[in-house]
Amino acid sequence: MEKVVARALELIKIPSVSGNREAIRKVIGIVKNEFEGKGFFVTEYHFEGAYPVLLLANTPEMSFDILTIGHLDVVPAAEHMFTPVISDGKIHARGACDMKSQIAVNLEALLYAARYPDLKFGVLITTDEETTSNGIRQLARQDLPDARIVLDNDSGSLFCLTEKYKHPVSVRLKARGEAAHSSMPWFGKNAVIGLIGCINDLQKHFPYYAKNAQIPGDTWVDTMTVTAFNSPTTYNVVPAEAEARINFRLTEKTSLQKLEEILAECAEKHDCSYEILLSSSGVYMDANHPIIRKYRQVAAQVLGRELSVGHSCGATDSRPFGQKSTIIMHSVDGGDLHGDHEYVVISSILQLLEIQKKFIDEAAAGNV
Repeated sequence: MEKVVARALELIKIPSVSGNREAIRKVIGIVKNEFEGKGFFVTEYHFEGAYPVLLLANTPEMSFDILTIGHLDVVPAAEHMFTPVISDGKIHARGACDMKSQIAVNLEALLYAARYPDLKFGVLITTDEETTSNGIRQLARQDLPDARIVLDNDSGSLFCLTEKYKHPVSVRLKARGEAAHSSMPWFGKNAVIGLIGCINDLQKHFPYYAKNAQIPGDTWVDTMTVTAFNSPTTYNVVPAEAEARINFRLTEKTSLQKLEEILAECAEKHDCSYEILLSSSGVYMDANHPIIRKYRQVAAQVLGRELSVGHSCGATDSRPFGQKSTIIMHSVDGGDLHGDHEYVVISSILQLLEIQKKFIDEAAAGNV
């Protein structure tokens, strides 16, 4: 069995579900034990309200030519899913595709990069990506490494490179009203109606999409999803307050400032207020950037075909690097992430590793 596959299986067997401190300590320990005291530099970060972040590198410096980023936490699963099953050229298990196989590739790539002492290579691993991503957020605020190139293997697939990720923004929207008995609504002001009106006006800027309604022909569009709606009143009272939570996913066409202008206009009209609960950033790369183009050439040599280029409606932990680094978002072949039948194609693990090795060769030779 190839070493990278054996490493992936070892990691998969640890049920490092987000929030399971004991299991996360164990899986981090496995990685640290292999690299500590063997010529590599290992740093473990701890932040309040976050789970550990691990950095392994062939240099003590915090500025890298190439930095990989990934996570070792997984979503919950039945106990049997942490006993990997190999069949039909695939590993079936929780974390097989999301994303312990890719971490195994990154660690093997670090070992390979050690042959080039002038090439600064690092592996950054978080352990709360599936829940809060507080680890990478805290690191970004305090001590984020610099990297010329970031390899994000939690994005894309073996034959498709992801070019862009949307900017996620979570908002709390509140409406004010005046309570009255529901039998005499003319004595009150219904906050729920005000909130609905505000949401309807927001949807003039961000259309409503649903399976049984409108579906965009091109999914690279700004979206708005109402994820919660509540009014803490009893059945016979005109509600004096109401609250909704809304998740926006923005393309590069809409800035946070523009979104806030729209929110302010709609909120004022309906006697509402808004609060930004969470805003990170999007990742907007250009697949024809010289560095990404070189990577695509290397991948084509290994795979025997050109990579297609796509985008994602989700978010990625590589977003803190989006302003300064060239991010290459490319991964393994697999499926049913977070589902009961998660799997990764074993040959794609080997191919991704081969691509990373050849890309390291090109970078060391000054061709990237």
